[in-house]
Amino acid sequence: MLNREVLAKVWNDTIIWYIERCRYWDRLVDLMRMEDDHDKKLSLLEKAYGLWGHIWHEQDLVMIFSHILLQKLKNTSDVHLHISYKLKPENFSVITSFYERLSKAVIALRKDLSMKRTWLPEIDLIVTEDEPPFLYCIEFKYYHYFPTTWNIVEDLKRKIVILNTLKKYEVCKDAGIFLLDDGICRKNKELCNEINEVLNKVNSLMILSYYVKYEDLLNVLAKNSSKS
Repeated sequence: MLNREVLAKVWNDTIIWYIERCRYWDRLVDLMRMEDDHDKKLSLLEKAYGLWGHIWHEQDLVMIFSHILLQKLKNTSDVHLHISYKLKPENFSVITSFYERLSKAVIALRKDLSMKRTWLPEIDLIVTEDEPPFLYCIEFKYYHYFPTTWNIVEDLKRKIVILNTLKKYEVCKDAGIFLLDDGICRKNKELCNEINEVLNKVNSLMILSYYVKYEDLLNVLAKNSSKS
């Protein structure tokens, strides 16, 4: 049976998968072996943008999580997943009660977020069975660089409003934000505190977060180096 506990386990497995797949193993191991000073080792890692794993952006994170989730639910559930889906009420018009609830949710969100009449909420991952409401609407956040064209904190607040509204109108039974930080909190404590402050105020959503530390990579490097 799919529940929050299962999702948390899948998230944990996703993080393990992520940490163990550094893109530049050979190069980094060689650099680590040549450098004895611990601080200089960390300095090397600091400059290695795009160092981590096979995940380049949020959709990759959603895809890997979805793959692990489906493996977990194999032969035990009729659950199906939908990635980066825009919730257009007309697509559900044959299910009258759900269509009406979704329409009300979209209207409310356009008003609350000051969006145009053509705007539709897009959800990173919808987990559902054949009949609505959806089981889960999940937003993923993957922070590995500092954006210059949008505000991280304000974007996070908007996502929270969207998910809470979808729950309020019973578009989904539950909703959550899954956040993987691989850079922001290592380099900007003030921004990290703002992010955590926003998340800590959320009571109605499932919040799962992981903040990658340099020690994570050092441990994996040491593990792989010992095998060579």
